[in-house]
Amino acid sequence: MSKVLFAISDTGGGHRSAAEAMIAALSKVDPNAQCTITDLLRAADVPMIRNAPEIYDYWSTRRMWVYDLFWRLTNEPYRIDVLSAIVFPRARKNIKRILRELSPDMVVVAHPLAVCLMCKARREMMANWPVVTVVTDLATIHASWAYDECDAYFVPTFEAYNALLKYGISESKIIYSGFPVHPKFLEGKIAKQEARLQLKIDPSRFTVLLTSGGAGGGKVQETLETLEAYFPAIQVLAVTGNNKNLFTSLNEREGANEWTRVYGFVDNMELLMSASDLVISKAGPGTIMEVMSMQRELIVTGALGVQETGNIDYVVNNRLGYYCPDAASLRKAVHEISERSALADIPQSKTEVKIEGSAQIAAALLEHIAENGSKSA
Repeated sequence: MSKVLFAISDTGGGHRSAAEAMIAALSKVDPNAQCTITDLLRAADVPMIRNAPEIYDYWSTRRMWVYDLFWRLTNEPYRIDVLSAIVFPRARKNIKRILRELSPDMVVVAHPLAVCLMCKARREMMANWPVVTVVTDLATIHASWAYDECDAYFVPTFEAYNALLKYGISESKIIYSGFPVHPKFLEGKIAKQEARLQLKIDPSRFTVLLTSGGAGGGKVQETLETLEAYFPAIQVLAVTGNNKNLFTSLNEREGANEWTRVYGFVDNMELLMSASDLVISKAGPGTIMEVMSMQRELIVTGALGVQETGNIDYVVNNRLGYYCPDAASLRKAVHEISERSALADIPQSKTEVKIEGSAQIAAALLEHIAENGSKSA
């Protein structure tokens, strides 16, 4: 039985979603695999660091400039070394305790700030289990992802591949796997009409899914009000994530469109995408790849933080969708997409971007575990 520890932090929903996607894919290959997800920054129990999820939620919805400043100030390998030299001595006891309790055969890191911490813990413990990193950013790659003691890197794009090379990671360690999309977005897809029936929404109306990640940041309310004002006949499914203030605000508006449905945090995004003709979102990497796997039209309205800025170019350059930073461009794109939808002329395949990374990563992880077991025997 293989034991795999996934080290993440809940700073946004994408890191946990990536881990869950890999676990689902692993279970298909090895049903007996024992997988555990740990929020390493919270578990480290270092002041400030342990509150990273709450700090991220606050910054991403109210003080994004602070997050961007921190991102830029730390985006150098030597600065990451300094930061880790400050944090690790305070975190080592709790990190080692977790590792001793779980005794993993492998650690998979899916958060940049956990890479160095996990490699340092392994070195001090003189352990021999592999540390593998799965990069969950598409194009703008922070220096904290790159730590040469890591045994292997799985990257979703060639942009990420080249970024790691620039940071000094050996080419032999980098594997272009594609993004770890959850198998539920790739297998057993529900027909659009059936999904709408399950959601109890109008089965024949042009439907837009409006979302903005787990933190519910970005331009959700502004975008929703633009859609309702200029396209009163369309049906909007607005997802606010963990942003309770946004959820309340959208539900308490006067004069809201009768075809608008507001949801909080959801765990059936594949069903909502199945029911939709178009997805409008910030440029979150997980959402972009999930939309591609569901073969839906995509509009990105902006980036939440510096780390998502490159995703806009990635979407546009690969012709994955539209970039609409203002109401005028949004109206134009929605009109064009809705007209094309009426003609049943939505393209079924737009790109050669790899979206089935979970299966490749899962097979490679088990191979790494087997190889390490052979060496240790």
